[in-house]
Amino acid sequence: MVFLEGMIGLAVGLGIVLVLLRYSGHGEAIRKATGFIAAGILFYVIDVAWGAGTFATRISSTAATWLTFIWELIAFILIIIGALWATAELVTKSK
Repeated sequence: MVFLEGMIGLAVGLGIVLVLLRYSGHGEAIRKATGFIAAGILFYVIDVAWGAGTFATRISSTAATWLTFIWELIAFILIIIGALWATAELVTKSK
C-alpha cells in the first residue's frame, strides 16, 4: 500500500486510532484531548497537501522547507499534548 507511506499514512493511522477510541467506549471520557489529536492530524493533512501542490515548487525551496517544518512541528506538538492529556484522563478516571 504505497499511498499509506509518509505523512498521509501517519495521518490515516492516527485517524483510525481516534475511531477505535470512540468505539471502545473511551472516546467520550477524553473528548477534549482527542480534539488536540484531531487538530494535529489536520496539520499533517495540510503538510501533505502542501507537498502535493505545485505552489510549493513555485516559491523558493528554503521557504517551502521551512513551511513543511512548521506544519509538521505544529502537528507534532498538538498530538503530543493530546496524547499526554488523554493518558492522564484515562489513568485518573479508571481509578
